[in-house]
Amino acid sequence: MTNNSPWSDPIDPEVLYPISPYNKLLESLNWPDHTQWLNHWLKHGGLNLAASAWPLGTKNDWVWGIGLPFLSDIERFIGEETRILFGISGLPGCGKTSLGRWLEMAAAQLNWPLKVVSMDDFYLTAEALDQAMAGNPWKVPRALPGSHSIELLEETIETWKVNGTLKAPKFDKALRNGLGDRCGWRTSSPKILVLEGWFLGCGLTDHKKKAPENKSMAARPLSLNEKNYQFIVQSALSKYQPLWGKFERVWHLKAIEFISTRQWKTQQEMNLQKERGASLKGESLDLFIRMIEASIPQKDLQSIKSDVIAKLSSSRQIKWIGLSEHNSKKTN
Repeated sequence: MTNNSPWSDPIDPEVLYPISPYNKLLESLNWPDHTQWLNHWLKHGGLNLAASAWPLGTKNDWVWGIGLPFLSDIERFIGEETRILFGISGLPGCGKTSLGRWLEMAAAQLNWPLKVVSMDDFYLTAEALDQAMAGNPWKVPRALPGSHSIELLEETIETWKVNGTLKAPKFDKALRNGLGDRCGWRTSSPKILVLEGWFLGCGLTDHKKKAPENKSMAARPLSLNEKNYQFIVQSALSKYQPLWGKFERVWHLKAIEFISTRQWKTQQEMNLQKERGASLKGESLDLFIRMIEASIPQKDLQSIKSDVIAKLSSSRQIKWIGLSEHNSKKTN
């Protein structure tokens, strides 16, 4: 692992993103001097901070470009009295879960009260989940808008904000022969809560009377059944909109090419097979990927209302990291 930083001469060879928007991001996080920021994190381990939490092969750009800046974003709120909700959004397989795992371990080493929870843990209970997903054209057992208990998620967040106790369900995707089910609860007392999900922050398409097409080489044209079902998905997605308003900060791990999610999701399921002995494969995996491509207009998934954007190549390398257009306008 090289000791070079994004500002070194020579620069860290694994850092491919432009420095100017990166510096503006750090400045917005109350670090106008990158040398002071660098020294601050080198004192806490730098690239070695919680290094074991990253998957094998993770490049340094994820530490420099996303990990440590994300911690700097969190650090601004540690001393405040109010509890803060962060969000991580990004297509399936982009690295949200890995980032969340690292954030939790790094926070533990820094003695920061932080918890990362997936929207997946708030799936409906088995019977309700099966009923909600019945009839979808991709035959997926979960993951679509409408598969989560929004009421429980909102109640969990509000209760935590009031008394500091987070009681969240756990969901095991391997149960019921891969259909998944809840498998208990976990209780914690974080000051910072990070929620991650693949359509977190996604708005609604103003398609009026016409279902929107997904204009991408990643997907074949929508079938009539898929077009009709998009209206159902949009109706379900509308119920998530009040939830999006509860986030103080949202980070979007954005695919430069939407088709990357095919590769990412396939890799994710292969790793799940190795770890748990159960995963999506064959036709089930193909249909799940098709659901990602066709259920929500891709332009909506690629224009999440966020504060920070990290643009990822198909190999998950960061090609750009900085303030979103929405955030830039807000801070100017």
